[in-house]
Amino acid sequence: MAATRREVRQGLLPLLSQLPIFPLDDAQLFPRALLPLHVFEDRYRQMTADCLRTEGVIAIATLRRNPGTDSLLPPVCRVAGVGRIVAHRVNPDGTYNILLNGLGRVLILGETPSDEPYRRVQARFLRDRWPKGFAVEQARQTIWVLVQRLAALLPDGGHPLLALARLGRTTGELVDIVTSVLLRERTVRLKMFHSVDVSLRCDQLSEALLRLIANLSPGSSMLN
Repeated sequence: MAATRREVRQGLLPLLSQLPIFPLDDAQLFPRALLPLHVFEDRYRQMTADCLRTEGVIAIATLRRNPGTDSLLPPVCRVAGVGRIVAHRVNPDGTYNILLNGLGRVLILGETPSDEPYRRVQARFLRDRWPKGFAVEQARQTIWVLVQRLAALLPDGGHPLLALARLGRTTGELVDIVTSVLLRERTVRLKMFHSVDVSLRCDQLSEALLRLIANLSPGSSMLN
């Protein structure tokens, strides 16, 4: 039987005081989403090797875009995505190809001392929330209907999209998975990733899906 979200989080709690982070310029690891990475820099090759010998847990932290910063520890966004390496390959040149499965959002509380060349932080889990009276299940059904409508406009009926969307066990997870796959604009992705308000994420994703459906529908100028 698969572990529940609570069991997964409880198992990870001891790791959050010394959590290795992989700072990247333009990547977010959403909960329940998959993120393939090619690891080539020496310090992150060591981080990957170290993690594979233990729990395989890494946090992906998005670098803040601040050209004026000159630091060995460039600032990262405080909300990061913690994930586990679920598949990996060591290449002949010593680089790695890894696949991360998102386990949740964490809030970075601060950097911690590390003897390794890569960074570690102290963090805590962030939980999804929504306003009182928000119809969570109704929102889930709305998102699912829109995903189906979009899939019908994609090649082969959008079966890969539907398969990924089915991995979402909760409304928040469904929104996160679909967002990670379909929305590419950095500002929008970061806003969605940083928000624990499920109602806000549902509204923004619904609008994005409606735009995609309109653009792909027969007669749309996007097809001409």
